[in-house]
Amino acid sequence: MPRIITVAHQKGGVGKSTLALNLAVCFHEEMQVALVDSDLQGSLLNFKAQNPTLNILNESDPKKIDKLPFDLVVIDTPPYLTSTLSELFNISDFVLIPTKAGFFDIMAIRDTLDLVKTASIKSSKLSGKERQRSKSMTAITPWSI
Repeated sequence: MPRIITVAHQKGGVGKSTLALNLAVCFHEEMQVALVDSDLQGSLLNFKAQNPTLNILNESDPKKIDKLPFDLVVIDTPPYLTSTLSELFNISDFVLIPTKAGFFDIMAIRDTLDLVKTASIKSSKLSGKERQRSKSMTAITPWSI
């Protein structure tokens, strides 16, 4: 079973796809990585032709994602709340919620955080701990995830 990082926020334009792509690129030389584009817009799927060495998949079924034969799966989600979002959180080891410091961005994050908190109660994989970026950053390596 792979380690799963889900990148989510109900607002568009906050950098979800860019963050998901960068995470996959950073780790793909060290481990087997799949980048899952669950957004109907398919921005990452369009990138597949430009980088054929990266495993970019179009899958939205959490049960199938959880059984993918990879070490790490990074999931990019759509910019709105969906019925499968809570299921994706349930199979996730980490949920990253990128945001901008704008008023509407901060207001929109509440529902996403509520879904993460609910999923952390249901899932033993997701710890439910909120972490904020601080001055002291720890480097993430393939061995730490």
